[in-house]
Amino acid sequence: MQNKNRPQKGVLLISKPLIGDGFFEQSVVYLTTHDKDGSLGFTLNKNSSLLAQDFMNHLPGEDPIYYGGPVEQDALFYLHTMDTLNGAIHAGNGLYLGGDYTVLQDAIKTARELNLEAVRCKFFLGYSGWAAGQLEEEIGQGTWIVRKPPFEIDPLELTSEAWRTYMKTLGGEFALWANAPEDPWMN
Repeated sequence: MQNKNRPQKGVLLISKPLIGDGFFEQSVVYLTTHDKDGSLGFTLNKNSSLLAQDFMNHLPGEDPIYYGGPVEQDALFYLHTMDTLNGAIHAGNGLYLGGDYTVLQDAIKTARELNLEAVRCKFFLGYSGWAAGQLEEEIGQGTWIVRKPPFEIDPLELTSEAWRTYMKTLGGEFALWANAPEDPWMN
């Protein structure tokens, strides 16, 4: 499959089957930044066993934390839909990165108490980063499929099954990989 889409803020990167990278195997990454200095994004479908409530004591519910990438895995990041959050950076497609977490926590708490879905958020440990030109090189080598919006699934709603879902959507040879184990050589 020839990849005609180029990396830019707000696209999904879908790893091709058997890329040979333990972290990015069967990954779906949301790209929040892409410029002359490099690229930054978050892996959307790699669950950890941690909850956001482990870090934000007053946050109601049980929000899973995902492994965002292999860089700074001891730092908590979040993508959300709160465009008025002080310090948040626009990440494309109505999503924002970071910002004042105390205000975010209060907004999420209030929305949940009132049964509103006005604020949506996804939490990550670490991020995925590429040096200038590195991501373009990986795409040229066939490591990633670049998917532009509109997406079949909202990035904040992606689960551990997202990669398999996208393989089915791509069809052809990719659909065959949808049911393969993460490491078919260990089968």
